[in-house]
Amino acid sequence: MDSRPPIPADIRRRVLVEAGHRCAIPTCRYIECDVHHIIPWSQCKAHEYDNLIALCPNCHRRTHDGGDIDRKSLRLYKINLRFAHDKFSQIEIDILFELSKLPSGQGIHWLPFLLILLKRILDAGYIDVHSSPGSFTTFGMDMTPKILTLSAKGRDFINEIGIHEM
Repeated sequence: MDSRPPIPADIRRRVLVEAGHRCAIPTCRYIECDVHHIIPWSQCKAHEYDNLIALCPNCHRRTHDGGDIDRKSLRLYKINLRFAHDKFSQIEIDILFELSKLPSGQGIHWLPFLLILLKRILDAGYIDVHSSPGSFTTFGMDMTPKILTLSAKGRDFINEIGIHEM
């Protein structure tokens, strides 16, 4: 018999609200949901929000029976839900992931007039913008690439969402 304590109501509610009271898998979205441990209860012995995801009974079964939906996929679904709520665009998500792969202090080049596309992660303090040497203008517009790096706050955010597990 499973002697684990029930998931606390506030954590269960948070997980269900995060997924809109539907299965977290975007191609499913069935409304009857279970709350599933991404890292199995038998290994973690804890009910932590970051390790819980809403799944319909069918998708829940598919995580257990032969691993049709693996842990890495569940992490990605959970991350997608989090980004949807944090309201970051796909390009912002991609930039954060690409910067997280680089050694600390290294960055990527970005045209200054495209910084508006990264406004939310800039405002959140997740990336830093550095000037490149030199200067280049076209029709009066600054075209000198900027260098984007992941800030300490951005690295903490990436680590917090568990990207290292993927």
